[in-house]
Order: sequence, then structure tokens, then C-alpha cells
Amino acid sequence: MGGMKVVSFALLVVLLLCVDVEVARGNSLCCNTHPEFGKCDTKDEEGKCNQWCLKGCSNGKGGWCKPLPRGKQCHCYC
Repeated sequence: MGGMKVVSFALLVVLLLCVDVEVARGNSLCCNTHPEFGKCDTKDEEGKCNQWCLKGCSNGKGGWCKPLPRGKQCHCYC
């Protein structure tokens, strides 16, 4: 019975850590690709992506239009 409590507690801790990581990732533009940015095909859109990342990410590195299988998407540098 005591072993079951330890396993349950460990699973709860892992679940809470996973949720915390998702919340942290959702609060920052850094190191993420953002399909919600919209089109990212032209040089002008790349500049807008860069500015968007500069404003939303504290690392001051900006972003670029990253080629992905579904088309280019705005990606903010780490």
C-alpha cells in the first residue's frame, strides 16, 4: 500500500512539471514557431516576424521565417 502512494505522488509531480513547462513555453515567444503569426513568405513579412519576436521575447534576438513542410512560419530565436 505504501508503494502505491509513492508511485502516485511521483506521477503527480511529473504531471505538474509537464504542465509548468507548457505554461512557460506558452508565455514566451522565444525558441518557438508561431503559426498564429500568419503568412511568412516575403522579405517584408520576415521583417515583421523579426520585429514581432523582438517585442515579445526578452532575449533581443528577433526571429525569421522558418521553412517547414506546411510553408514558412515565424520562428523566434532562443
